[in-house]
Amino acid sequence: MFEEPIWKRIPIRTRLLTYEKDLNRLLRAQLDKVEPGLVAIDNGREREVPSGRIDITARDRDGNFVVIELKVGPCPTGALEQVLGYSADLEDETGRLCRAVLVAASFSTRQRAAAKRAHDVHLVTYQVVPMKTSGQEQRLNSDPNSG
Repeated sequence: MFEEPIWKRIPIRTRLLTYEKDLNRLLRAQLDKVEPGLVAIDNGREREVPSGRIDITARDRDGNFVVIELKVGPCPTGALEQVLGYSADLEDETGRLCRAVLVAASFSTRQRAAAKRAHDVHLVTYQVVPMKTSGQEQRLNSDPNSG
């Protein structure tokens, strides 16, 4: 289970983060930064559930399912409902406890407040740590307290 606050920030080293597939690839390589002991169990593929496709399906160190939804940039409206729907679908399908993780560059005040009231959902922000490319740095930053 999560022992940290409702949100946490993780660094991601890359030249540029443009697409969700890039975030997916980078995050899969460091799921332990989201939560120690977290392991992807989806063979690198999205999992289809009645309400859509789960970006990353994982298990925590206690054997519980964890649904991870990824968003490049600020979290859009509706993403919290999306990940909660996926989590509920997977719980119905497996009959086992399922938690939800929503990863985005930032969350609005409303999204953070809603996540506090939701059951078993965790918000994770990322900060892109720039890598030099041809003497030029590209910067993308996030602040978990930005709205």
